[in-house]
Amino acid sequence: MRLRSSVVLIAALALGGCRVGQQETTVFVDPQFATLVPPDTTLIVGTRVEHLVKTPLYERYLGGGRVGIIDRVARGTGIDPEKKLWNLLYVSNGRKSFVLGRGKFADELMAPDFSKPGVKRFSYNKVSFFGDEQQALMILNSSTIAVGETDTLRALVDQRPSITGLPPRLAALVKEIPYQTQFWGAYAGGPVSVPLMGNLQNVNKVLGALRQGVFYFDLTQGVNGTIRGDARSAQDAQEVRDALEGLLGLGRLMAPKSRPELLRVFDGIHAAQEGQRVIVKVEESVDLAGQFLDGWLKR
Repeated sequence: MRLRSSVVLIAALALGGCRVGQQETTVFVDPQFATLVPPDTTLIVGTRVEHLVKTPLYERYLGGGRVGIIDRVARGTGIDPEKKLWNLLYVSNGRKSFVLGRGKFADELMAPDFSKPGVKRFSYNKVSFFGDEQQALMILNSSTIAVGETDTLRALVDQRPSITGLPPRLAALVKEIPYQTQFWGAYAGGPVSVPLMGNLQNVNKVLGALRQGVFYFDLTQGVNGTIRGDARSAQDAQEVRDALEGLLGLGRLMAPKSRPELLRVFDGIHAAQEGQRVIVKVEESVDLAGQFLDGWLKR
């Protein structure tokens, strides 16, 4: 009887564990990150690096330091991003921003040491920094770092004791993002400044017309994603949709004339309006998306 009871108990625990796993429907936000996002944050962008590097798109087209933020963290820490970098999170309040990183930066029993020629080591409130008075890399523990302007990182150290989790509006938006996604973001309104150059700076104007939004991309098989934004009115939503159509038209004009086949990438992008909501759907094959990104990254 005891044996039977034990078997039943083990089976119940196993089934219970399976049910918990099946309930993971929203994107994973590293618990370490959640307690490092200040309450005035308006935009977060996450990259699940340990999953991204296993996708066909990354393996064929994006590896070898071609993704700027991954390369920056890899060079700053000296680690192999394809083996030891787990997650990245870009955090912005529209005026100041920084990047959080999680990975195996050192053995659990020792603190990471990023000393190298030209890099100054200093501390603030017992937290170690590597860099200078303008830019720095901050060590929070053996697996968590932050990279950004030094003054912004010092302010984060001061705020850290009072941060208990994601700001409520961002936390609610994150729940709308599917679990199976390697690149995602949530925007809670207010000032925003995504670091883009040239005509792509118009993206900031589009975001400024929205009161909130999310985007997410699954790169497991090609590129499948959704960008969804809520405007303040149906008229604003129409203006946002028109602006997006304009950006797509600009993209067609900027496509390399020597590669006319790449124009097909725009056939997989569709913008629509539903009342105050604007939705953009993206569906591209691995090779078409990869060839387009390859040409873009070479500019």
